[in-house]
Parts: sequence; structure tokens; C-alpha cells
Amino acid sequence: MLSDKPRSPRMQRTYDALVSHARTLTAERGLSGFTVEELCESVGISRRTFFNYFPTKEDAVIGEHDVGFPEEEKHEFVARGEGDHVGLSPTLLSDIARLVIARARQNDFTRQRHQLFRDILRAEPHLLAKLMAIGESQQRDFVRLVADREHLPLDDPLPKAVVGVTLSLTFQTVDEFFSDDNTCSFEEILKRNIAIAQHFFGQPLDLTDPTGTS
Repeated sequence: MLSDKPRSPRMQRTYDALVSHARTLTAERGLSGFTVEELCESVGISRRTFFNYFPTKEDAVIGEHDVGFPEEEKHEFVARGEGDHVGLSPTLLSDIARLVIARARQNDFTRQRHQLFRDILRAEPHLLAKLMAIGESQQRDFVRLVADREHLPLDDPLPKAVVGVTLSLTFQTVDEFFSDDNTCSFEEILKRNIAIAQHFFGQPLDLTDPTGTS
């Protein structure tokens, strides 16, 4: 398998071709409907070369879903939290939004790709469990990243709450972005949803009984 080191342009092209063909074949035939040899033939590589990139066909289909934030982006995110301030770093919200937007761009968010993944999950529903496990691992890494930036212990509830709200807004944004009548960019929808959340959470919280009976 490939290491975490940057790929050469040639290796990146081969990687992208394997992922693209694996996804198309899975959507059309299911995982059992094609062999590694057929996948390799469609890309023009040997079976031995395939295993330099992926251990299984499933991993080729999932592709970059198993990759978290690039190390350079993580270092920059943590570094931007440094400085003299009290409480949360002042650019935490903006920097998290930048991370989410950058990830969406890297993942090539298109309607065609979204529909292809839906077709894949219909053909191979067991892949959903693997994707969910990857998502949970990425969420833990995200919490750790926020905790590192804010100099908080991992068991502090703040990083978990921040990441939980971020993911909820991101999922809502994805749903809206891929809706049939959408004409806005992912970034525009995310910014709007964050503004709505800011307005909502800006309200004072008063849990006393409004009837005054308790």
C-alpha cells in the first residue's frame, strides 16, 4: 500500500483511475461482479501494481474516505490557535469552516459523485458499516485536533461539542447542496448555515419554568 507521503503525479493518476473504475464497476455490477484483474486491465496496470495501492477492492472503492486532514493543514490549524487570548482562540470558527470547505474541494463534491456513491451503497450495503467506522475514527481525530489547538485535555467536553455542531452543520449543508433545486455553492450554504447557528446560539438560555410554578 501507499504510504502517507505525497504521491508523484504518475502515481496519483493511477490511484485516481483505480478509484474511479472501481466505483463505476461496483455501482454497475457489485463487488463480486468483477475481479481485481479486470479492474487492473481497465486501468492498464498489473495485479501486483494494484496491491501497491490498495489491499482489497473494497479499499479501492472507498478511496480517500480513509484519509483525514493533511498534516500540513493540521499543523496550520493548530498554529493559528496560538497567541494571547482568554478562552477559545478567536479564529476557531473561521478556521474550522476553512478546513471543512477545503475538504469538500479535495473530495470533488459533485452531484455525479454523490449519485455514484448512492448506487454503490445500494449494490453493496455492507460498505456503509465500513464508511461509518471510518467516519467515527475521523471524528475522534477531529476532536483531538481541536483539543490540541485549544490546549484542552481529550476528555474536556468542549472539543466534542464543537466537532458535533460542526458535523451537524456540515451534513445539513451536504443535503442542501445536493438537492435538486440548489443553485448555491457548498461554501455559500455552509456560511449561511453557520450564520443561522450563530444567531440561534446567541440567544440567552433560561431553563426556569416560564409558568413560575416550580
